[in-house]
Amino acid sequence: MAQAQVRIVHAADIHLDSSQDRLSRLNNAELEDELNATQRGAFDRLIKYCLDTAPDALVLAGDLYDGDWKDFSTGLYFVNSMRDLHDANIPVVIVQGNHDAESVITRTLQLPPNVHVMSTDRVESWEHPDGGVIFHGQGFATKAVRENLARDYPFSIPGLVNVGVLHTSVAGYAGHDTYAPCSVQDLTGRGYEYFALGHIHRRTELNGGRHAVWFSGNLQGRGIRETGPKGALDVVLTPGGEAEVSFVELDVARWEALEVDVTGIDDFDEAMKSVLSTIENARGGAGDLPLVVRITLRGTCAVARQLLDRDRVTAELQDQASRLRVGLDKVSTEVALPPDRVVLPERQRTLMQQVLNELQEDASIILNDRDVSEDHNKLHTEIGRYLHQEVGINLKDDDLLQKIVLRAARRAQVEIEGGD
Repeated sequence: MAQAQVRIVHAADIHLDSSQDRLSRLNNAELEDELNATQRGAFDRLIKYCLDTAPDALVLAGDLYDGDWKDFSTGLYFVNSMRDLHDANIPVVIVQGNHDAESVITRTLQLPPNVHVMSTDRVESWEHPDGGVIFHGQGFATKAVRENLARDYPFSIPGLVNVGVLHTSVAGYAGHDTYAPCSVQDLTGRGYEYFALGHIHRRTELNGGRHAVWFSGNLQGRGIRETGPKGALDVVLTPGGEAEVSFVELDVARWEALEVDVTGIDDFDEAMKSVLSTIENARGGAGDLPLVVRITLRGTCAVARQLLDRDRVTAELQDQASRLRVGLDKVSTEVALPPDRVVLPERQRTLMQQVLNELQEDASIILNDRDVSEDHNKLHTEIGRYLHQEVGINLKDDDLLQKIVLRAARRAQVEIEGGD
C-alpha cells in the first residue's frame, strides 16, 4: 500500500436475504422473482467491483444481515464472497448494526482471516497489515443501542489515515429508529479523515473537507421508500487531506415514485398518455434494470372524476407498464375538478360554507377538544372531499386541520339534528 494514499470502498445496510413484502400486487411473477434476488445480486456486484478495482479495504458499516439467518445458506454465501476477497488480498472491516447484532444472529461460521469484525464490547482500533490506515469502530452487542458510542472513539493517530466506522442514526432521521445517537460534531471532533456510517438508507454527506462524514446508503432499494440509484462509495484518502468520494451504482433493480401533473387535461386517454410518457422516461433512466414505480396523479382537470376511479386507472396502466418491463406498485389520485365544475346541493353548500367559516377561528381552541364522536365521520369525509376539490386542501397532510374540521363537523351535525 502506498503510504501517501489509501482507497477504501464503503458500503452499508446490505440486508442479505431480506424478505420482500407486497410484491404480489405487481401482478408479475417474473418481476417478483427478480426482486426477491436483488440483495444477493447487488452484493455480487459489490464484490466484483472490489475484485476489479482492488481497493485497500472494503468497509461494511452495519446491517449486513436482515436478522437471524433462516438457515446456513445466508452465512455460507457471505463466507464464500469473503474468500474471494481473501484470495485477492483485500481486507474487509465490519461493524455490526441493529439487524445483525450479536444478540440477533444466533448461527456462526468461520470467516477467512482477511475479515475483521470490530468488537461490540468497546471501541477497537485495527491497523491495516500493510500500514498506512487505521480503522476505529464498535459494533452493536444488542439490537437497540441507545448510548452515544462516538464519544468513546479515540482521537486520530498522526501519520496514518484514520477511518471511523459506526452504525448510527446520528441526530435522528424520520422513519429510522434512534440507535447510537450522536452529533456530527462528535464525529468530526475525532479528527479522522473519513467516517463511514450505516443505518440511514439514503446516501448523505454530513460533512465534507478534511473530516468527511458519509452515509453510503443501502446497497439495494427494497421498496418504494428507497428510490433512485443505490450502491457504495469509493473513497480516496490521504493523511490530513480532503476525502475524494465518488458514488458507484451497484443496484440490480430500481424503485421510483413518479408524479404526473394532469392540470388542464380534459380527456381521459390524454391523461393516460401523459402517465405512460412519464413511465417511459423513468424506464430510460433505469437502463436495463427491473423497475417498479408508484404513480401519483395531481392537479385540477375536467376528468378528475374518471381519474379518481383508481381501479380503472390501474387496469389501464398495468398491462402497458408490464410491456416496458415496469412493475406498477400503486396508483394514487390527488386530483380535483375546477371550481366552476363542482356542483353541490344547496343544503350541502351552506354547510360547507359554515365549515370554511369555522376554519378561520382560533385553532388553539381545537387542540384541547378531544370529544369527537364517531357519528360525524361521514360529514367529516364530505367536508374533506369538498375542501380538496374546492380549495386544494388535503386533510391527510395536516393533523391540526383534521382536528379543526372534526370540530366544525360536530357543530354542523348538531345544527342538522336540531334544525331538521
